[in-house]
Amino acid sequence: MPAGAESRPSLLVFSDDWGRHPSSCQHLIRRLQPSFRILWVNSIGTRSVRADSLTVRRGVEKLLSWRRGLRHVADQMWVLDAPMLPWTGNRLVRSLNRCLVTLNVRRKLRRLGMPRPIVFTSLPHVIWLLGNVGQQGLVYYCTDDYSHWPSANGHALRAAEQILAKQAHLVLAVSHELLNRLKHVGECRYFPHAVDFDHFASTSSQIPHRRLNDIPGPRIGFFGLLYEKIDFALLSAVAKAFPLASLVMIGPVAFCPEAFRKIPNVHLVGPQPYADLPKWIAGLDVLLLPYVRDEMIYRSNPLKLRECLATGKPTVTVDLPEARTYAPHVRIASTTEDFVNHVRLALLETSDQEKVALRRNTVRNERWEARADELLHYLRRLTSIETEPSAKKCPHLHQGT
Repeated sequence: MPAGAESRPSLLVFSDDWGRHPSSCQHLIRRLQPSFRILWVNSIGTRSVRADSLTVRRGVEKLLSWRRGLRHVADQMWVLDAPMLPWTGNRLVRSLNRCLVTLNVRRKLRRLGMPRPIVFTSLPHVIWLLGNVGQQGLVYYCTDDYSHWPSANGHALRAAEQILAKQAHLVLAVSHELLNRLKHVGECRYFPHAVDFDHFASTSSQIPHRRLNDIPGPRIGFFGLLYEKIDFALLSAVAKAFPLASLVMIGPVAFCPEAFRKIPNVHLVGPQPYADLPKWIAGLDVLLLPYVRDEMIYRSNPLKLRECLATGKPTVTVDLPEARTYAPHVRIASTTEDFVNHVRLALLETSDQEKVALRRNTVRNERWEARADELLHYLRRLTSIETEPSAKKCPHLHQGT
């Protein structure tokens, strides 16, 4: 064990599956490793159970992962695949999950010598998953309005989030819209996403991925999860407006209409390793943020926005409050016609190196290292919370059910 490791404070994290995709929570926790002993718990998502291929596939993946149990993934960091039932909002399921998760986590914390952890969660329903494991602090990292997540039990998630925000010592909201929605409940701070700047800025020095040689240019592209919050009608309009261009979709597919797949100049290339993304983006001419216009997206602060700007590539996005901060370095469209027109103009400026530099400079100082330092400051305050006379006592997370 490295010198001083036993004296590091403990951090108990509930979020998406570790290593599955580079989420904002994973970017932050990777950079906190030197300062904490970390137990990351892979958690059931927010979708309700449905009789579809996605639910079956994820169910099989979860069953297989539970066999792994506890894994050592880095210096003083472990990942736990804790068995839990699919989350439906049902009170009986909540009670069973609370017993399963709390007992499992408590045993692992004891085994790892991680007493009195701070709980850090990006999932609102953790309030119904975890009981008393000796936690000394609770931080809610609010990255989305999950009540509008596809196939989610919106009513139950809103209720869970209100309880969690009230009991948390601190709520960190990634957008001003999320901040305004929760600031009346408890202590809440604006804590926007950041960017792996050097990784995405390396796009200009990369040779485009060899698979792009078979896809004719110009290439208009998107990288990220293809799911119900992508506006496929908007993308179809772009593909049909530029029949001599190629629309390149890079990322895993959770949902994609068959009609969209059949458009001749649409190319779904599937998920690609994070390390290879700059090579793929290097071969694209214009980047898109083609999200549906609903309450969840309106309140969001897409992680992709800063990543696109760091590449220096012309970027067209639907109109979002958080995107307006970066105008005119990102093109913002409020209608489908407007979006198509912006793509047309963006295709004309791909070789403008002055604009490339300006786009990058808008996010050059918004790196994950700086954001992690800010989070470290907040967490260090919580490690001594009970020594302060006016400190808020940390509740057991199962209260309020």
